[in-house]
Amino acid sequence: MSDLFGRLKSGAEKVAFEADKMSRLSRAKGELDKIKNQLQVQYATLGEKFYNGRETGAVSGPEFDEICQAIASLNQEVEAKDAEVQRIDAETYGGQAPQPAQPSVFRQAQPQPTSDQPASVPTTPPAAVKTTKFCPNCGTELPQEIKFCTNCGSKV
Repeated sequence: MSDLFGRLKSGAEKVAFEADKMSRLSRAKGELDKIKNQLQVQYATLGEKFYNGRETGAVSGPEFDEICQAIASLNQEVEAKDAEVQRIDAETYGGQAPQPAQPSVFRQAQPQPTSDQPASVPTTPPAAVKTTKFCPNCGTELPQEIKFCTNCGSKV
């Protein structure tokens, strides 16, 4: 009988671990998307200033340096958050507390949608739209029966 209770307790602990893992993973992915959107805003600002500066012949200066520094900082945040997402996703239940994130080597981020655009733009035909919906917070396409966004965790 005690073996049954031990297995039930172990199973409950595993379910709690997986629920916590999914919550942390979803939160980290949402934060990662927000940082990537901020990065895209900086890239757009840099492009606009460069274009306007090129037209006037003044394509250098502190305003470009400031934007480039902001982009470098956001790239580091993206990489750190991406490493956290990968670390959380790779976790397995072992009856021990999750380990803190390890620092990672930073790399250039891939372009993402701008902050005024949802992360996922619907491209499905109208007939398929009836079985899906979109998160009002991040724009992720979701199955109709989902109550919480799998990307950012918001109630839909």
